[in-house]
Amino acid sequence: MPYSHHSHSGSYCKHAHDTLESVVSTAIDKRFNTYCLTEHAPRLSNKLLYPEEEELGMTVSSLFEQFDSFVKHARDIQHRVNEDCSSKTKILVGYESEGGIDSEHLEMCLKLQKDMDADVTVGSVHHVNGIDIDFDQKSWDNAYEEYGGLRGLYLEYYNLVYRMIETLKPSVIAHFDLIRLFANTEIEKGGRLVKITYEEKLNVDIKRDWPDVWRIISNCIDLIIKNNLTVELNSAAIRKGWTTPYPKDDILKEMISKNVKFVMSDDSHGNDQVGLNFQYVLEYIREMGIRTIWYYDLEEVGNPDVRNGIGKVVLKNVKCEELIENEFWRTNYPSICLEK
Repeated sequence: MPYSHHSHSGSYCKHAHDTLESVVSTAIDKRFNTYCLTEHAPRLSNKLLYPEEEELGMTVSSLFEQFDSFVKHARDIQHRVNEDCSSKTKILVGYESEGGIDSEHLEMCLKLQKDMDADVTVGSVHHVNGIDIDFDQKSWDNAYEEYGGLRGLYLEYYNLVYRMIETLKPSVIAHFDLIRLFANTEIEKGGRLVKITYEEKLNVDIKRDWPDVWRIISNCIDLIIKNNLTVELNSAAIRKGWTTPYPKDDILKEMISKNVKFVMSDDSHGNDQVGLNFQYVLEYIREMGIRTIWYYDLEEVGNPDVRNGIGKVVLKNVKCEELIENEFWRTNYPSICLEK
């Protein structure tokens, strides 16, 4: 029964691994109910190429060619899998946006959305006005310096998140507090260096101490609700060293209090990350008292009058009591404790 709304493969993402075909096969083998294929949108400047793309001699043109190839391949897989009566997995096809570079990229994403008739759009901000904030520590530090410290950086990031949501109205808001991934420093404790977050070092509670930052976070949440969008509980944070998925509990509590709709995502970049750490996502769901999980699905698949047979995109939900009972958990995580 579980679902993932955010994934990548080495076929079309140069910092991922394994083929798109093998990622889908892994999702089917693991008994996902729905699995969304959502490759990164292209970027519009060669200055924004990642090192692995530069090494391969890629350009803006080849990024667009790669994305077009992804859409065609993903749609071919979708038709094959979704029209197979023996398959218990439904494949959805979309893309992951870039909302933090400039307005030109947002307009490009809107056009992509329309041209590919995306089943789902994963709304992300990976850059703060052109500076990558989740690639490595050095890049994040550059953004930190650019905005005069943590408060200024957080404020700018969430303003960009708001603009992205307002413009794209994406089905799924991705890794809502990604800006925190590299927000770490080291302090001496007991004669050794210990990694802590800048928030811990500064003894900052965002809601209490930085009302301007919390206000824009709250405004983002209100905009999500107004447009009937969803927020992903993204397990990738755990493989990157966090103890919880994105978003952390301070923001999650605010979202829960406002009745945000949550979906699950693995943000996989290869076969080994499909469903990785989902047992901890389930644990987080239960600990935080989330009672309902939402997911995107397709109806009327194969009907040529409904999006050329792709089907109608619908947003559904499952109660957590039912989610827990699904065979997915015992199949993939045999040691998991499912007692209520």
